[in-house]
Amino acid sequence: MINDFIGDARARVLQHFPERQLYLRSGGEVKYYLFSTRLQLAITSALAFMALWCLYTMVNLFLGVNPLSTSSQRFKQQEASFERQLADARAKEEKAQLLLAEQRTSFEEMARGFEEKHQTLSQIMGTTKAVATTLPTIQYADNKVLMTPTSRDFTLRKSRRTFEKTAEVTTGLDIDSSLNSLSSTQNKRLETAESDTLNRIELNRALIQQTDLNVDTVLEQSAFGKGGPYLPADTAQLNENGFMPRVHTIQARLAEVEALEKAVSSLPLAQPVPSDSYRTSGFGLRRDPFTKRPTQHQGIDFGGQRNTPIFSTAAGTVTFVGRNGAYGKTVEIDHGHGFKTRYAHLHKTHVKRGQKIEKGEKIAGMGSTGRSTATHLHYEVHFQGRQHDPAKFLKAGLYVQ
Repeated sequence: MINDFIGDARARVLQHFPERQLYLRSGGEVKYYLFSTRLQLAITSALAFMALWCLYTMVNLFLGVNPLSTSSQRFKQQEASFERQLADARAKEEKAQLLLAEQRTSFEEMARGFEEKHQTLSQIMGTTKAVATTLPTIQYADNKVLMTPTSRDFTLRKSRRTFEKTAEVTTGLDIDSSLNSLSSTQNKRLETAESDTLNRIELNRALIQQTDLNVDTVLEQSAFGKGGPYLPADTAQLNENGFMPRVHTIQARLAEVEALEKAVSSLPLAQPVPSDSYRTSGFGLRRDPFTKRPTQHQGIDFGGQRNTPIFSTAAGTVTFVGRNGAYGKTVEIDHGHGFKTRYAHLHKTHVKRGQKIEKGEKIAGMGSTGRSTATHLHYEVHFQGRQHDPAKFLKAGLYVQ
């Protein structure tokens, strides 16, 4: 049956597409082309496909569907998707740049803060070293302290401020540990500076108190002061981990050290005569060598050989040189802070009025001028116009070199 169907179909194809010949005559010559059944079927099929495609296209155009635009639409969708992704990427990039800028600004501020702290610490440490160079030193012998100036304040002076531990730095970077280490070092330096400053304050106060003088009274005679333009500090900087308040506290203490040190430098603590001289009369009530009656002696006397060198017991300015009644040849020196010293019964003087004198500088030679029984030095210490026992100042001077 299948063979019959195939044979019938073939017969119909041959009936409609029999083998044909195409004759062409040109230039007296005749050519022909053979169109077989297969070739005719192929041409017919191609023409039919083209006709169907044209028909399909026309129908789609009438219906509003363009088959050629499918790939274009897909491309536009892909392009839109890419633009969205690109916009997202740009937004992320801008966000990252802003974050980086903020971190950079934060880091620069942090670095600037550390630099300012280091500069402040350098100034503090520099001031501390400068004060240390002029501070009296404890006298030792055979690794033992000869004597220690003990403050008469029974209540120990304490820190004026309780320092809180500085918060750790957290930047999220690898340098956090280094920054925290640096911050810890700064805190230790602040603590060391405060401890050293308090020790210096106590030592200077003890030295002044050993002379039986009131510390505040001595400081009132100082021309010490502070000034400068008003520059309001940044509140955030003042509150940053409590660093600046700590610095201000230490700076205030350093100012106190400076004032105390200036006062101590004016104290006549040095010996006015060489060590081989001997003390012949003390301060206070004694028997007058001429009248044999009780009198008030306003200084102390040192015996020695004629022209034994006499030295200034502190730096100052010579205010008087010459004869002064019963004192004989006299030299008077103003040391500042209300302190003055008088050297009487001199044989010879080596200074002039208005001359600047350093501590330990030779000013005269021992003699017996004026109301005197023998060669000696009459030495007085004045504070605010009143005589004070020089022995207390010499005793305080034993604590320092």
